Amino acid sequence: MQSADSHAHIVDARGLLCPQPLVLAKSALRAAAAGTVIEIWATDPLAPLDLEALSARGACHYLGCTNADDDGVLRIRIRAPAGAPQPGIAIPAD
Repeated sequence: MQSADSHAHIVDARGLLCPQPLVLAKSALRAAAAGTVIEIWATDPLAPLDLEALSARGACHYLGCTNADDDGVLRIRIRAPAGAPQPGIAIPAD
């Protein structure tokens, strides 16, 4: 499986159920430089909803979700926000 963007950081959460894709994505966001694109590969159908909710809290920018193949893998793309998180919208601890 290849990423649509060879510069995106890949988080492989295939086969994991909620909340693990979200936990792995938050961990990747903490380690990412501002503006880094993170692509989460997940088979959990709730993973896109969890990441949209994380984005709504200001912890990342939700870039979308695709299911490019018939393999059942969702490719959810988020971007690490620029600058330090603001109070009240920090990435929650695991």
